[in-house]
Amino acid sequence: MNIQSLQNQRDLSRLKLLLALSRTPHALLDLAAPALSAFLWLGTFPPLEVIILGLMTAFSGYTAVYALNDLVDYRVDREKMQSQGRHESQSDLDSVFMRHPMAQGELGYRMGILWTGAWTALAAIGSYLLNPVCLFLFIGACLFE
Repeated sequence: MNIQSLQNQRDLSRLKLLLALSRTPHALLDLAAPALSAFLWLGTFPPLEVIILGLMTAFSGYTAVYALNDLVDYRVDREKMQSQGRHESQSDLDSVFMRHPMAQGELGYRMGILWTGAWTALAAIGSYLLNPVCLFLFIGACLFE
């Protein structure tokens, strides 16, 4: 194997850990809720640009909040992992990649903060562009997390 191939494998492995941190398979399923809510509220589909911005914002928001959950619970999850061992459920949607990669020591806390911060910024911008009230709802959701 050459150096470029090894670097690509490490990058892909890191991406999988970051996607695991955000419980991406679960977040993708959760996108249906805001899409359905918009449709029910309006009685029709919104304009295409609103749909695209809305899906990008919802994805960013779910990705940020799921990662925030692991950041907030890092110590508790780590203690649980140390006392109970690394038990991975094969039937849990959130475990498609890996459950709690930071608590398992596979992903650094600093990388988790950077990942969460970037998605939070995108979600905040998208929320504001959709409607400034959405930004306050997003901030509230993060605080409740």
